[in-house]
Amino acid sequence: MKSIFHRALGEKFNRLHPELQKKFGLTSEQKVMILGQGRMTEIRGTPLWLRPFLNLGAKDHLIFAERGKNVPFTLENYSYVDEQGREAVSYVRRFFFPYAIRGFDAAMYYDEEEQAIVDCLGKSSSITTVLETDVTKEGGLLLQSRKLNVKSSWTTTDLTTSLYEHYDEEEQAFRVHVHVEHPWLGTLIMYEGVVHTEFLPITMNHIPDRGILS
Repeated sequence: MKSIFHRALGEKFNRLHPELQKKFGLTSEQKVMILGQGRMTEIRGTPLWLRPFLNLGAKDHLIFAERGKNVPFTLENYSYVDEQGREAVSYVRRFFFPYAIRGFDAAMYYDEEEQAIVDCLGKSSSITTVLETDVTKEGGLLLQSRKLNVKSSWTTTDLTTSLYEHYDEEEQAFRVHVHVEHPWLGTLIMYEGVVHTEFLPITMNHIPDRGILS
């Protein structure tokens, strides 16, 4: 079985750095979860007057108002088969601010019709976006939104999202950069940092369905 990233990238998958192939090649058959721990060197974006409105998204683990530097961070990835029988990967992100723990959760699956990965953002999947996938010359992974659908009424369909990840040989860790942008408001949230990763075995009883994001 090929992972959703392998299917989306095709032959390009083999150009990824070996550590990225290991990480993004996981499937539900392997019964392995990924635990990442690190720090976001910077979290920025959103005009000050708009930030209070982001608390509407914080409840859904979609977006949040807090900003800062050197923010402790954890990430859990699970490969599983969702309720529609599709191979999927969940992203459970936690940001540890001095007075709050914020989440930015998602689940991804490969869509046969789009021939691409669909990213479902938030616990409620209130935003879904079709992702373009590519590999950089350094062997990094680049994901960029090309079609976005919004179910909730508090945001707009003009958002663009991008994620870039590569492996730092010196740090022996993954470097991530995530950017969510609005054409009028500019950067809504941007974070980047270093994440050290473990691959941990899990049993059938611990493999989650979509409900892990609830």
